[in-house]
Amino acid sequence: MKKIMWTAVLAAVLLLAACGEEEDTSGAGMNVNPIETTFNSPGTAEPGSEMTLSVTVVQGEELVEDADEVVYEVWESGYRSDSQMLTAEHIGDGVYEAETVFEEEGLYFAQAHTTARRLHVMPKLEITVGNPDPESIVPDDSDDAEGMEKMEDHSGH
Repeated sequence: MKKIMWTAVLAAVLLLAACGEEEDTSGAGMNVNPIETTFNSPGTAEPGSEMTLSVTVVQGEELVEDADEVVYEVWESGYRSDSQMLTAEHIGDGVYEAETVFEEEGLYFAQAHTTARRLHVMPKLEITVGNPDPESIVPDDSDDAEGMEKMEDHSGH
């Protein structure tokens, strides 16, 4: 009889201990919305003029003030292998900016590699600089994987 009693007590203790260690998997308190990065910059620029690359980063309705990294990859159409990486500065209200100059007329791209809250997005902006001759534009058939390789090289800054 004592053996059955001790077994019942031990079972009850183990059951209560297991209940006490149960993890909260409901996700309460976690923002499950994706991050979104939206360009504020225009899609045009003048050759030789400084241009501000600017994005706003949000998650749901919340401005993201704590992005781990926002890096602009900038390249001329058809020449992604020659792209430049520009680290953005957080200026407030979820806005991250960097300055660049496009020296020559042409079609360019700026991709905002944004890492925040364990998420990564890479929106791209097409920028027409000046009034380029359409015949002079090299088509851009680059893959975003090329940009990710550049980011891996950049992260070792």
